[in-house]
Amino acid sequence: MEDLELSPEILEFIGARFKGKDLAAALEEYTKLPVFKISENVSDVSHQFTEETHQVMRLISQYHMLNVFKAMKVDMDDPNVTEDLIVGNIGTPGRLVKMWTGSNTYDDRELLSGRWAHKPRIASFPNDAQAKIPITKRVDLTAVCSHHLAPFSSTFREEAYALVSYIPDKKLLGISKLPRMVNWISQRGWLQEGLTQKIYEEISKIAETDSVYVKLSNIVHTCESLRGAKSKEGTFTSEYYGGAYEDPELRKSLKD
Repeated sequence: MEDLELSPEILEFIGARFKGKDLAAALEEYTKLPVFKISENVSDVSHQFTEETHQVMRLISQYHMLNVFKAMKVDMDDPNVTEDLIVGNIGTPGRLVKMWTGSNTYDDRELLSGRWAHKPRIASFPNDAQAKIPITKRVDLTAVCSHHLAPFSSTFREEAYALVSYIPDKKLLGISKLPRMVNWISQRGWLQEGLTQKIYEEISKIAETDSVYVKLSNIVHTCESLRGAKSKEGTFTSEYYGGAYEDPELRKSLKD
C-alpha cells in the first residue's frame, strides 16, 4: 500500500475520529501493509497488525465510502445515512465499512471481519484412547460472495447446514470451538467451492490428520436469490474430503 495517497483532507478526517495514542505509527504501519486476497486473513501478510492500525484502516475506508455515496448522489444530510459524531453515530458509510472490516481485531460478528480478526484458539487434547471413529459436527455458516459481496448462508433454509467431520489421529479437538473456526474462515469473500476447501485445510492442519470431511449443503446465495435470477429454489451443495473419507461408504454414513 505504499502508493496510497493520504491527502491532507483524509488526514484531517482521520484525526477528527481517531481514538488512540499513536496515530503516526498506525498510519505508517497501514501504508506498509501489503494487499491480500479477499478470502485471506491479515495474518497471512502481517504478524504485527495493531488495533490502532485497524482503526486507521476503517477510517480511511469510511472516508472513501463517504465519497462513493456522494458520487451516487446520496443526500448525506438524510438522517437515515448521516454521521453524527456528537452522539457516536458513524453514518451509513461507516456502518457499511464496519460490516466489511469488523469493529476491531476480535470482532466475529460482521460479514467480512474474518479478514482482520485474530484466529480463534482451538483447544486440543491427546487422543489417549486412540479413538479412530468419525467426530462430526453440524454448524451454521455465513459467508460473502466475492463477486457481489452478498451473503450466502446455511441460515436461510431449515434443510441447509455446514458439516465438519474428522477422524482423530493423535489429537482430539475441542468440539465446541469448531463453529468458531468455521465462522472465522467463512467471514471473508469466497466462492463456495474455495470456502469448502479452506475449511478442510484448516481443520486438517489443527487436527493433524488428512481424514477430514466438509460439506456445505443447500446453501442459499443471496446474489442469486435477491438479485439477478431472483431464484427462490436455487441452493448450492459442495464437498471436500481426504484420507479415510475417500471411502464413499464412509461418506455416505455421514449423510444417513
